[in-house]
Amino acid sequence: MNQFIDPRLEEAYSHVLEGDLQDAVDIFEKYLKEEPENTHLLMELASIYYIQSEMTKCIETYEKVLSIKPDSLFVLYRLGVAYYRFTHFSPAVEMFKRVIASGKAMPMTYIWLGLSYYHMGQEENSIATYRKLLELCPETTIADYYMGVSLKSSGKYEEALPHFEKLLEENSLHVSARYHLGRVYMKMYNYEKAKEQFKLVLDIDPLNKNASEMYDYINDDHSF
Repeated sequence: MNQFIDPRLEEAYSHVLEGDLQDAVDIFEKYLKEEPENTHLLMELASIYYIQSEMTKCIETYEKVLSIKPDSLFVLYRLGVAYYRFTHFSPAVEMFKRVIASGKAMPMTYIWLGLSYYHMGQEENSIATYRKLLELCPETTIADYYMGVSLKSSGKYEEALPHFEKLLEENSLHVSARYHLGRVYMKMYNYEKAKEQFKLVLDIDPLNKNASEMYDYINDDHSF
């Protein structure tokens, strides 16, 4: 056990490790009655609520921490992720933008921001976010993936191609990237290349239903 762990909470952490999350919650809540503004306890409790998918409680707890530590980038980030998971995309955007404005954001902050924009139907903002991340961190391949998805969704098929191709150069077994590449080729009416990509997906994952349906569709309706 880490020497810096509050000895009062060792039992709670043991419950977490054993999967007895409600027992851990009971312990944290007990000590929070004595120290209602203890941000360490609140953060631990919010994390457990997140694991339990108790998103309302999770968000309320992170919001309380933020009211105590309004400039904490870690709290802003975690609250943003909780908002996103609970499909509260607009407040999630605000949290992630505040983290990015600090100049200290990690790449995943940009990814979450781009995803939030995407689910709000703001593909252009999503694309701009991933483009900025790729300028800052060109090696961040996850940004290429989501950039490709956003470009495909917005009908920019030619621009989407190199992002999926880059991913597949680095990992030829990236099933999702290969499937999306196939869909891009379909949108461009290049059925031979689309069929090739779906066949490669099925070689890797024979039970991939989406690729199977697209492969059969091409064979049935666009055979040559």
